[in-house]
Amino acid sequence: MRVKFDEFLDEKEKNKLDFFRTQNEKNFYLGEYKERVVAALQKDQVIEDDIYPEILDAMKGEDVLMMKMSREIPFENLKPYIMAAEKLGVKYELVDGLAYRGNIGLVVISKRPLEKDEDDLIIRDMDQDFIDVGLGEIFSKNRGKKICKNCYNELSEKLPEYKDSFKKITIVEKLFGYKCPICMQKKKK
Repeated sequence: MRVKFDEFLDEKEKNKLDFFRTQNEKNFYLGEYKERVVAALQKDQVIEDDIYPEILDAMKGEDVLMMKMSREIPFENLKPYIMAAEKLGVKYELVDGLAYRGNIGLVVISKRPLEKDEDDLIIRDMDQDFIDVGLGEIFSKNRGKKICKNCYNELSEKLPEYKDSFKKITIVEKLFGYKCPICMQKKKK
């Protein structure tokens, strides 16, 4: 039989413990309560990847209050999110604090508390979809580029939902020496 620690505390101590848990949670989400977080990204997701469409969708919500970003992230990585927020009319803020802990780099915040599972808050890394089907990060890092027919077909077969993120190299481009960035990177390895 497992005994919970809280069972030995009186009401005052339980309230104090709840307060510390809440403060700890706020420090994880850049100073915001977890209940108000619509979506979050880890620092490495903001730095390594293109803008996440899930964050754009979250910013379009009618209850969105603002977006907060960690000042630890280089400005050039935050700039696409700032430009999107300005375009959508969403306030944004760069924050830093010694008490902030964890790896959260960006949060979109709601005006009201939401009922979401903790698993739904931090958006899944884009690279993971490509890794899970065996294509690897090399495909993810080349989104938006033109790729050869073979790579495009492999992508269409394994991850058809991402094929609109790529274009096929045309015959004219091949004649002028354009090479598939994925094939070039594979050859280097």
